[in-house]
Amino acid sequence: MKQSKNHFFFFDNLFPQNFFIIFKIMASVIQNHDSQISIRSDIRWFPQLIYTLTSELMEEIHNMEQFLVKLHNIYAFLSQISFFIMCQEHFNQSHNDFDKNVIVALSTVLFYSVFGYFSTRVRDIYQGNRARTGTHRNPSFINYLKWFCKIVLEWAKAVVIVLCLREQGIHYDPKLSYSIVTFLYYLCTERIFVEVFPQLVEAYNFQSLDSLEHLYVPLVMNTIAITAGLLLALYSFYMNNSILVLLAMYFAVYLRIKDAYFNYYEILVAEREIFSSFIVATRKDIEKWDDICAVCLNNMSKARITPCNHLFHPYCLKQCLRNSFYCPLCKQHFLETRRANK
Repeated sequence: MKQSKNHFFFFDNLFPQNFFIIFKIMASVIQNHDSQISIRSDIRWFPQLIYTLTSELMEEIHNMEQFLVKLHNIYAFLSQISFFIMCQEHFNQSHNDFDKNVIVALSTVLFYSVFGYFSTRVRDIYQGNRARTGTHRNPSFINYLKWFCKIVLEWAKAVVIVLCLREQGIHYDPKLSYSIVTFLYYLCTERIFVEVFPQLVEAYNFQSLDSLEHLYVPLVMNTIAITAGLLLALYSFYMNNSILVLLAMYFAVYLRIKDAYFNYYEILVAEREIFSSFIVATRKDIEKWDDICAVCLNNMSKARITPCNHLFHPYCLKQCLRNSFYCPLCKQHFLETRRANK
């Protein structure tokens, strides 16, 4: 018994877990087949086996891709470097010099990363000072002066870093067209700007976006990046017909399409579906409940009634839906309740 146990321990470490998943699927399919019919006389189970294995394999690949997308920095770097290499081929007509294209693309990522890092620092300085001074009163002139000095200091550091890189022999003199296209793509794909741009749009309070700027804006940014990547990939594939273009399309186009659909579009549709299902509370309903909004703890002149009979401000309810689809009070899942009532 001890020897047999060690034997299975060896195989458990030798093969990846995915192989055992496949073996379990095969065993379950064969086990469910009618035992009275021999495999030689009837092989109708084989298409079902192939379909099941293919479905499980595609699901595993999808999960790995979603895991890669959630590693924002790595995913952004892979899509940016792929796009920048194709841009270098197009704008500088260097289709046959792959090493040079990679070096220019890496240099572009390096210099843009300096900009992204100090943009993050400026955002953190602004949010940190705003949190300390409070959001319900206007900061004084001294606070504004401190913000300005800290921001200028951070950008001075960025200039020093760029000068040091040039002194070390890292020269970056791209064409203007290349710089414009790659910088716009960087803005649309870098995490800091995907987080900041919706906040800027929200500050203008566009009523047509229904307080869903955190989904609309990244979706538009992803659409721009996908369109640019697809056009460049098709052009690059037409010019040099290289298999590497397909790899670039995978990171710059295919994964970005999946990111836009599963992480923004589906959530956007679900949030709109849930919020539209909430009943608009009348003045009589608000007076009948005689309650305050459990999110902001203020009285309500406008409210929405959830399926679990709780009242919230419409804006507060939308802010809660950003984080989860559960009721802030009773934790009932809005989406499951809506689908169960259909």
